[in-house]
Formats: sequence, C-alpha cells, structure tokens
Amino acid sequence: MTATHHRLLGALEVTAATLLAGLWFTALGAAASTGPVLLMAGAVVVHPCSGDPAARCLPAAVVGALAATHLVLSAGGQ
Repeated sequence: MTATHHRLLGALEVTAATLLAGLWFTALGAAASTGPVLLMAGAVVVHPCSGDPAARCLPAAVVGALAATHLVLSAGGQ
C-alpha cells in the first residue's frame, strides 16, 4: 500500500469513530456512517484480490451492511 492509501484508510477510520457521536446527533451519524461503508466495501474487494478465502470477507460484509443500514435509517429520519 502506498502512503496515500494509508492516509485514506486512516481518514475512513476516523470517520467511523465519529459514528459514535452520531448516536446523539443524527446528521453527524448519517454523514459518519459513510466512512465505514466505504472502508468495508474496500475490504470486501481487497480480501479476494490478496488471495484470502471468501470467508475472510464475511466480517467486513456484515459490518458494511450494518453501517449502510444505519446510513439509510438515519438519512430517512431527517
């Protein structure tokens, strides 16, 4: 991974951490849940490309689906 990829990964992880604050502030939570969705989508793509078995993608897919659900529900509630 290049330095740019590491910075992008770090930015997405910080966005995921702000998701906790979004439990109290709905607009912030909707915006912050975008980071984990993108992060987990990247993980689902990268695992098979690196030769990992399909089962290694399952945790990322589940967390990504939960974050996407949060995004849809919090965006729909505004």
